[in-house]
Amino acid sequence: MATAIKEKPASKRIIYSEQDSIYKKDWILYTTSDEDSYSELKALRMYPSDTVLVITGSGCRSLALLVDEPKRLISVDANPTQNYLLELKIEAMRLLQHDEYLQFLGVKPATFSRLDLYREFEPNLTPQAQAYWNRYLDKIKEGLIYLGKHEQFYKKYIGSLLFRPKKKQFLHMLSLTSLEEQRAYFHKHFNTRLWRWSIENLCRQTIFKWALGDPSYDNQVSQQQSVGNYILQRLTHTFENHLVRDNHFLTFLYCGEYMNEEALPVYLQKRHYETIKKNLDKVEIVTDLIDQYLAREKEPFIDKVSLSDISGWIPNETFQKILTEITQKMRKNGIICYRNFLAKRSVDPGLLNYYERDVEMIERLNHEDLAFAFTFEVLKKRGE
Repeated sequence: MATAIKEKPASKRIIYSEQDSIYKKDWILYTTSDEDSYSELKALRMYPSDTVLVITGSGCRSLALLVDEPKRLISVDANPTQNYLLELKIEAMRLLQHDEYLQFLGVKPATFSRLDLYREFEPNLTPQAQAYWNRYLDKIKEGLIYLGKHEQFYKKYIGSLLFRPKKKQFLHMLSLTSLEEQRAYFHKHFNTRLWRWSIENLCRQTIFKWALGDPSYDNQVSQQQSVGNYILQRLTHTFENHLVRDNHFLTFLYCGEYMNEEALPVYLQKRHYETIKKNLDKVEIVTDLIDQYLAREKEPFIDKVSLSDISGWIPNETFQKILTEITQKMRKNGIICYRNFLAKRSVDPGLLNYYERDVEMIERLNHEDLAFAFTFEVLKKRGE
């Protein structure tokens, strides 16, 4: 196993706001990726001179965007626990080789003590992150990749009720290498009346809100809108257009774990690991509301922005305020990429005057993205 680096201080490049967060510092909401980060890499088209602003979430997308080696990557989240997770993932990556990293996170069984390994890089975490993780050593010991509140919700509820009953059929589809074969098998053995009924009736907004325990879960979606119908439509699109063997999120939903080491989230893939690892020093972590963080900056400094799906977790007024701050702090020809889940947020007309919608890229991502639940907006700021 690699030797721990002696000193990599998490200091000025990590900022935790002194303001009270709406999030209690209890267990983490997200520990792994329910997105296809290749979509953001396609949309943002980063250059080595770029400064990139990204929502932290599980930290998976923040790390994945280092594949294109931007000059600076600022990872912002209002929830400090998500940033503690990103710190942990970064410092573990500095220390470990690829296979060891998969073992530490829990993608694979560990041949070493995860706790002993954590103690090697613990001094390189901020005091806040150290205090937090010392409350959850049991999670580190178990391997935390599937232990977030969302992941446990998917695994225990969504997976057990909706997906796990079809695990046998899904495992067969994992062996298929042809979309024609997969489509035929899906419609014959998978797309049954009972399966459709289960998704339409068990994927309800009230159930998601209750089970996830996320105080930001107010996605401004009409109570009459059917979550189940939407998810069913997107799942059908995925089975008809993408091989399941290439889809890490589907394998997690159906099997409770990743089944194909060639189809892991981007930052966990062996072919990208060393590139990401050598660019870790470019990451800056900020715990704050993104609009408040941007408001403190005086001059345009951002080139690319990845907002994930925050548009659906906050009121539209707040989302437009965030876009306004981004517009003021973004350099010309900058690009914004964000995902829509249920609430389909668009940019207010006054702000849209500053941008061109990249319709071709939007349509491409809506078709190619492997995370079936999302649609996209991609905006390029006009030159001045």
